[in-house]
This record gives sequence, structure tokens and C-alpha cells, in this order.
Amino acid sequence: MFSIKESIKYGWLKLKEHTELVLYATLLVLAISSLNGGIGSGNRSFVIPLFNLVVIVSSIIIKIGYNKIFLKIHDGEKPKFVEIFKEYRIFWRYVGVSILRFSPLAIFTVIIFLIFYYAVLPPLAILCTITLLTILSIIWAVRFSFSLIIIIDTKTGPIAAMRESYAITKDSFWKILLFWIVTALFNLLGLLLFWVGLLVTVPITTFASIYIYRELSKAKAGLIQNVSPQQA
Repeated sequence: MFSIKESIKYGWLKLKEHTELVLYATLLVLAISSLNGGIGSGNRSFVIPLFNLVVIVSSIIIKIGYNKIFLKIHDGEKPKFVEIFKEYRIFWRYVGVSILRFSPLAIFTVIIFLIFYYAVLPPLAILCTITLLTILSIIWAVRFSFSLIIIIDTKTGPIAAMRESYAITKDSFWKILLFWIVTALFNLLGLLLFWVGLLVTVPITTFASIYIYRELSKAKAGLIQNVSPQQA
């Protein structure tokens, strides 16, 4: 069983060991993320949506490369900063697993909003339905929370990554949920420190999540180690 305290401590130690690479990579991720929607939509020129599309695609590719660099550091390798741009080949797999992971959450949210807004059920039924959907959303989010990092680590397909995440989180649901709450609060603290704090909290929590992923899977992604990288 992994330790949340040890994972955060590990993240801090790795940040200190690879300060220059980690901070430059994190700064790039935060910078390009800040550009999303950064240009006003009032301008009807086709250049604006095109620019935003380029930013979104670039942001995804860089986030993939960012996590790959952290995985390599964890595994004892010595990645270069330029590698943050080199993981574009798994772009569509990453997008695919993102859709599989977040679509049900979006659907649950819409249903909750519609039920609450239109009050189509008696008050008690509304409360029970919202509670049930909220619980389902939390379970879904936690059980599939490692699917993105599995895609980056193994280059497997979206379905295989979802299955693997579901498998490795089987006996650690509550601890994983607590870990994500802790990391969310930690990054919120970094955000409140005029964004500068994110340069520290984001890499620490990224290293921590990779530490826990490796602890849960042990043999990297055990269920998919024999799956062809070409599987969709």
C-alpha cells in the first residue's frame, strides 16, 4: 500500500534533484495553458479559432511530453527538455482516453443540472438522484484516474488503458480519492500564491502521482504488457 506522505516527499526530492529541467518544463506547460481562450471571441476572423485550436493541440502534446519526462526521471533516465515536444504520436490515443474518461462525468453533470433546474421529480427523489450520480461520478473519476498516464507510459490503446486503471485502483479506492483531494488542495494553494506557487506544486504532485502509479502497477502496466502499441 502506498503512502500519500511518502509520495509528496518523493515529489519534493525529485524536484530538488532535477530543478532546472522540471521548472523549465512546468513553466512551458503553465504558459501554454494560460493561452487557452486567451484571445477574445469577439473577433470573427477565422484566425482566432484557428489560433485557439493550435494552442489546444500544442497544449495536449506538451502535457503528454511533460508527463513522459517525469516518467523517465522516475525510472532513472536522464531526459532532455526537447523531449517535451516529441510525444505527438500518441496524441489521438490520449484524446481518445480523455473522451472515454470525461464524457460520463459530463453526462452525469448535465443530468444533475437538468433535474435540479427543472425539478421534474419530488424533492426527496431529486436529492437521492443527485446523491447517486455524484457518487457514481466520484467512483468513475477515481477508478479511471490513471488511464492518461498509462497511455503515455505504455502507448497502448484507450480501452486497454481504462481497463488497466480500473484494475490497479481496485483495492485502494479511498486512499486514491484522498490523494487526489490532497493534490487538488496543494495545487490550489500554489494557485493562490499568485500562480508562482504552481511552479512548485505542479511538479511535486505530478511526481507524486507517478510514484503512486508505479506502486500500484509495480510491473508498469501489468494487464497490458503484452498488448501491441498499435491497439486502439
